Amino acid sequence: MDEASLRCAVFRTFSLLIILLISSVTLTKKESPDVYKGKRSPLEMYKKLFQEHRAIQLEAVKSIQNYGEYKQRHQLVKMTLEKLFKVISEAKVNLTVWGYIPGDPFPENTTIRDGLSKVFENTAMFGDLVLRLPDIVHSIYDKNKDWQLLLGWCYWFCKESGVFDETNGRLLHLMAQEVKLIEREENYTNPFTLESQLKQQKQRHGEKKEIKTKKKKKERKKGPQITRVEL
Repeated sequence: MDEASLRCAVFRTFSLLIILLISSVTLTKKESPDVYKGKRSPLEMYKKLFQEHRAIQLEAVKSIQNYGEYKQRHQLVKMTLEKLFKVISEAKVNLTVWGYIPGDPFPENTTIRDGLSKVFENTAMFGDLVLRLPDIVHSIYDKNKDWQLLLGWCYWFCKESGVFDETNGRLLHLMAQEVKLIEREENYTNPFTLESQLKQQKQRHGEKKEIKTKKKKKERKKGPQITRVEL
């Protein structure tokens, strides 16, 4: 297998893993005995599984950040977003038909839970993508009005669900600012944008230059000097 074929095979494998991650849901796992004993509510159990799945998603997004060249990353993100919004859109239709509203008691029906999970997990994954790969995601997402409307619904749905608290709630808040679903805070910046990285690079270069200049001045002072006593 030549190098081009190998890269192609790696890309297909990586793409498949991302697609599986989008399609899978935490609720496929067997419920903990604690739920049946009444020690833990179905919502609490779901939140625990959700957090575990989120860790896997974040690692996947970090892998995309370091994957191949820009063109390959762009292609992979585009494919991921297309699948992600397709899954969310289908879940939204089903949840609307079933009449589920966020804030309702967490459902015992596994089919409804599956729909909820797809919305929660894929909204969170979009948050990871847009915050960690902002330039690529914006170049694709900003051109699609249907996705923007759908994400607005997702933000409302997830925020009212009671599932997104602490770390995940922060992610949701930052995601909403990044895509301007809500007004950005005065001090909001995304360190992963190309603009921010160039600024950081320039700042680091300036700091190194300053240290170098100070070092040279110090070395000059260390040389032999005539004091008043000697005169």
